[in-house]
Amino acid sequence: MQRVYLLVLALLSVLFLSACDEQQPVNKIPVAVADVPNIHHPNEQHFTAGKPAKDDLVKLKEQGVTAVINLLTDSDMNNDDQEAQWAQELELEYYRVPVGGPSDLTRDSVADFDRALAATQGQTTLIHCSSSNRVGAMMALHAAWYDNASTEQALQIGRDYGLKSLETAVQKLLSE
Repeated sequence: MQRVYLLVLALLSVLFLSACDEQQPVNKIPVAVADVPNIHHPNEQHFTAGKPAKDDLVKLKEQGVTAVINLLTDSDMNNDDQEAQWAQELELEYYRVPVGGPSDLTRDSVADFDRALAATQGQTTLIHCSSSNRVGAMMALHAAWYDNASTEQALQIGRDYGLKSLETAVQKLLSE
């Protein structure tokens, strides 16, 4: 009887661990960059985050990042563009597509974003704003408008990249 009990326990443990594996988030953050603000790692090519410090860029470069796409506006950066200088010092490609909020979620800004994504194709890239929310919004719109993703697929991609409070604005744009 005790063997049957142990066998059932072992089987339940395997089933439980399998279920946990299936529900793991998309993001598998390397320990070396786990303290970067709002870090996500939705796929092998992209990291997303909040505004990085120079040390964060150094850590990300050590993880293979070779390019940065910055969505911060001048006011987000307090008119201090040290990040471009840091990227240059670290020999990272650097692109900037300022997105301030819902009013900047336009086809033109997504086209600029598409050009930055195309320029970094095949590279490990950090895409950031101050929280990853705008990154998620731009990725969702890009998925729908450039990759023909369905609304739900686009929104899920956005969420994987950090979409939160801009989701309603993105849904509205995708339904137009």
